[in-house]
Amino acid sequence: MFLKRFVFVNWGNIPSIEFEFGPINLFSGGNGSGKTTAADAIQTVMTAAHETLFQYNPGQDETTQRGRGGKRVRTISSYVLGCDDGSYARLDPTDGYLAAVFHPNEGESADPFTAIIAVRAWLDVAGGNSVARQDDAQYFVVAGAELGHGHFVREGEAGRYVVALTELQTELIREFGKRRVERYDAKKAYLRRLYGALRGKSDSVSEPEATAAARAFSRFMAYKPVKSIDRFVAEEILDPKDLGEAVRSVSSQLKTIHGMERDAARLAASITTLARANAHAQTYIDTWIDLNLLDYTLAQAEYGLRQEDYLRGKALQREQRTAQGDLEARIVAVQTRAAGVQRQLIEHEAKRQGIDALRQKDELARKSEALNSTLVAGAHELVRQDKAITANVQATREMLRALGDPLVAEALPGPSGLEGLALGRAVVDTAAEVLSDVHALVQRDIAGGAETLEGRLDTILTVQRTHNRWHALWHELRDSGSERDRLMTFVHGRRTRYSTLTSQRDEKRREIERLGANQVSYPPAVERALKAIRQHCPEADPRVLCDHVEVRDARWQAAIEGYLGGARFSIIVAPAYEAQAVRIVRGLPGRDNRARVIQGRKAAEDAARITLDEQSIIHVLEFTHAVARDYLVASYGSVARVDSAEVLSRTRRGLTEDGMASGNYSMWRCDIPDADLVFGAAARERALAAKQVELETLELEWHAANDQLQQGAALLRAVDTLAESVYGSVLREVLATQRALDENEVLLTQLDLSEHEDLEQRLQTLQADYVKLHAEKDHLNEEKGKLAKELEDIERQLKLLSGLQGRNREIVETHEAALAAITPIWPDFDIDTRLEAADREARELNVEFAKNHRVELERNLHAAERRMAEEILQHNQDCRPSDAIVYAPFSGEYGQALFQAICDVRRDLDRVHNFLQNNILLEKHAQLSELKGAFNNAFVSHLCHAIYQALNEGRRQIDLLNKELQHHRFGADREVFRFASEWVPEYRDYSRFFEEVVRTPGLGDEVSLFDAQLSERSRKVRDHLMAMLLDDDEHRAMRELERIADYRNYRRYEIYKEVEGKAPIPLSEYGTGSGGQLETPAYIIRSAAITSAFRFAEGGAHLRMVLVDEAFSKMDETRSREVIQYLSASLGLQLTFIMPTSKCGPYMDLISNEFVFAKVPSEAPRGQLSTRVLVDRKQCNQARIEALWKAHRHSVYQQAELDFMEAFAE
Repeated sequence: MFLKRFVFVNWGNIPSIEFEFGPINLFSGGNGSGKTTAADAIQTVMTAAHETLFQYNPGQDETTQRGRGGKRVRTISSYVLGCDDGSYARLDPTDGYLAAVFHPNEGESADPFTAIIAVRAWLDVAGGNSVARQDDAQYFVVAGAELGHGHFVREGEAGRYVVALTELQTELIREFGKRRVERYDAKKAYLRRLYGALRGKSDSVSEPEATAAARAFSRFMAYKPVKSIDRFVAEEILDPKDLGEAVRSVSSQLKTIHGMERDAARLAASITTLARANAHAQTYIDTWIDLNLLDYTLAQAEYGLRQEDYLRGKALQREQRTAQGDLEARIVAVQTRAAGVQRQLIEHEAKRQGIDALRQKDELARKSEALNSTLVAGAHELVRQDKAITANVQATREMLRALGDPLVAEALPGPSGLEGLALGRAVVDTAAEVLSDVHALVQRDIAGGAETLEGRLDTILTVQRTHNRWHALWHELRDSGSERDRLMTFVHGRRTRYSTLTSQRDEKRREIERLGANQVSYPPAVERALKAIRQHCPEADPRVLCDHVEVRDARWQAAIEGYLGGARFSIIVAPAYEAQAVRIVRGLPGRDNRARVIQGRKAAEDAARITLDEQSIIHVLEFTHAVARDYLVASYGSVARVDSAEVLSRTRRGLTEDGMASGNYSMWRCDIPDADLVFGAAARERALAAKQVELETLELEWHAANDQLQQGAALLRAVDTLAESVYGSVLREVLATQRALDENEVLLTQLDLSEHEDLEQRLQTLQADYVKLHAEKDHLNEEKGKLAKELEDIERQLKLLSGLQGRNREIVETHEAALAAITPIWPDFDIDTRLEAADREARELNVEFAKNHRVELERNLHAAERRMAEEILQHNQDCRPSDAIVYAPFSGEYGQALFQAICDVRRDLDRVHNFLQNNILLEKHAQLSELKGAFNNAFVSHLCHAIYQALNEGRRQIDLLNKELQHHRFGADREVFRFASEWVPEYRDYSRFFEEVVRTPGLGDEVSLFDAQLSERSRKVRDHLMAMLLDDDEHRAMRELERIADYRNYRRYEIYKEVEGKAPIPLSEYGTGSGGQLETPAYIIRSAAITSAFRFAEGGAHLRMVLVDEAFSKMDETRSREVIQYLSASLGLQLTFIMPTSKCGPYMDLISNEFVFAKVPSEAPRGQLSTRVLVDRKQCNQARIEALWKAHRHSVYQQAELDFMEAFAE
């Protein structure tokens, strides 16, 4: 591809113009006229002014783009603003355009296109300094179009104007279409597309190829001495083979391996940290429970000790009361004896006055006293019977209400029958017949009311018979027992149902508490198996399958869980402990040995060989434990999800969304209620909601059963309250006693007593005995007072102890409530068993030792919390964000809230620990194994083969250059140049190793790199390479990988100058030749670099345009013409070279187009400048110029001959 046309708009001080180029082009003119400015414009299009790829004004030997030594450098912005010697022609923000039109040569199949650089710049003036700044830059490739000056400078009503940069893309799309206008905002993207278009491609080339071509173009512009022939050949002539795929594959896998090994190490460290945090959290939980149990035990022990004190006080109280009773008995005995003495005194006095009459009176008096006592007792009994009648009536009312319940009536047909109900109502009606004034009659003289009572006797007897019939109805034994016995059986049934519902309610509450704590309620056999395994083999880390499986699609939840059934509760243990775990389960008593232990290792082996169907149920499951996945894949991976029963009937193992299943050549229903779902958090939420509904139903049934039990119990109590009545009989006896008392009173009034003799001596003796007995009685009463005082003190102490025990009981209940509050938070806590143990311990507790132990427990509690927090902090600093554990900082109070928080943290720790250890870490190890195998394959198949092929291609490329150069001779000595190379010793072993690997059959596929039969030397190289590539220092390994992968490092390169009759001279050692002799091979070398960078050996289209600044400055005319001939004719390059007008004469017959630059004064100032640049574009007639040059040479030769002859003539 040749440069056909170039458009300048606002570039330096060159006028807005376009150049048409030919095969050989010359930029000529005086110094500073703008020749290099035009060349830099072409360089800008070819390099996009990308850093390290371009160098403005390259012909100036000491110039660089870094501005070293304080020199000002040319920039794309300064060119747009027309900078010349620090002054600017354009002071306002300016849009500048450069456009290069490339056209294919004869034989090339590529399409023409235009490359455009568009830049907007502005002048930054600060103090006395002015700096050109770039505001925006855009890069375009317009495919299939040849743009001209008119596309950037338009004619308008106001005259000519430059198209604004912001409107350029729109204008181009309007004219050429959106598909053909390609805009790039990044320089590298533009360069990749530019050099792709130059090679006739519709897409971009690789970044290394584009940058190599741009760098080669820029470096060719000016002659610069080659510092190292070896590095020049390696870096600029030999193609840097794109081993990107091989290097990326190996390096990426290497990085991944290193990263995964670091991840695995970090995971292992995190797992260890989590295990420690988990242990500390569990220690805190256990210590907290032990501390609360110890508080309860201490409170219970204190209560027991004070209870013993209370019981001892009560025993002393009973002893004192017994003594008091004995004392009172002695007092009564003394009083009795004194009364006897007193009666004897009375008798003797009676004898003295007439003893017979007095005795009769005494007998009548005693009879009256007895009758009065009988009457009082009868009256009190009558009151009791009245109360019993009232109680019977009240109980009967309650019984009649209870008998109105159909269930009760059905259970008790006798009392609830018509006769029974009529009798009960009759009992209730007797409430109106009882003696309403019986209490008043007892309090008054009953004799006054005797007549009234006599009139009510028959009615009261009727009431008595009615009540006794009602009592007999309930209590009279029959063949099937009494009605009361039947009622007791009925109440017992209700009590049994109430107890059953209470147990179900409590169990349901525990299940809800476990679900609320994100724990599943396992079957009892599984619970006991887990407990046994944890007790006898804690290293097995037993877990339950259902805790590590989740169903992603809720529609399939019930069906899948129903299909798995009891397998959901299979126990997972570490593979090394599977046999021991099943032996532990087998040794459990009774039906507790039915739990299943999963064969994790075997399941993993079988699962690896299974290919899952697209409709397998496994695809809607998620797992947090690798063994859980392996087990379900191996056992249920063949179960497919189907749409209908029709499809199910043809499926060996299948499942429908609505819960129908097939297997073993049968079909069945397999869905389960929401309350029984256990797979995943969503299932637990559904199960929790369902169990809460079930609990509400149970609560209603429980309350109803309680009401029914209370109703039955109340009826039973009412029946037991019924008493047989003797109401009428007692009343009849009271009336008879009253009549006898009246008759005795009449006899007493009829007695006539006479005086008898005085028995003085006996009376004196009796009087003395009476005084003695009275004194003894006073002494006993004094002792009684002392006992009463002691009893009062004991009762006061007992009262204090009773109050203290009340408070102690409250403390015990408070601690018991605290223990009960642990169960909802930590369901594994068995409160009943622990309370029983604490109660037993409290009886023999050493309080002092227990208090010291409590201090130790508190210290351990605080230490466990602190260590757990430290481990969590360490874990969170090292883990992924998704694996972080949320734990609020300690608030300073070791209370229930902190315990709940730590229980939640404990579950999170266990969840993350399990996820990392049993899922992520196993997956990392599996991936590492696969990656190391893939790394082995990539290293052999890609890198080794690629390097070996690159070495061969590099050798062929050198051979092709030598083949081309052997036909070209330069200068009077007819110099020939040749490339040569020799192995670098370090890389020779690598080369042999790669060659041996490539020639080893099956290596990388059937045979591992480490199993291959290699030579001893190759094995050492292999081990060295693998040790290097797997080194912990990843950057060092990557540098070595890139160094070894670059085939250009394997040989040391040289260019030899050969002259007939002389030994070849290596250019790396050539320093005796003239400037021209040294410049000639430089162009040969550079041209080789150009042909390599432009990929002349590949494809059907290439960039064939080069630019030379200050060309051939050190070569004579003959050598320069030979180099030009070599570049243009031999290599087919389009050559544009720059030289002053004074030096271009000898080459005029070679050029096809000349562009003459001249700087002249400007009639009007242009910004800060008073000069302008003019360009004269010429298309040369090479044949006519050659003829003129021949005639001129002939005349010069003739004139020289005449001058010579004239000198001799003189």
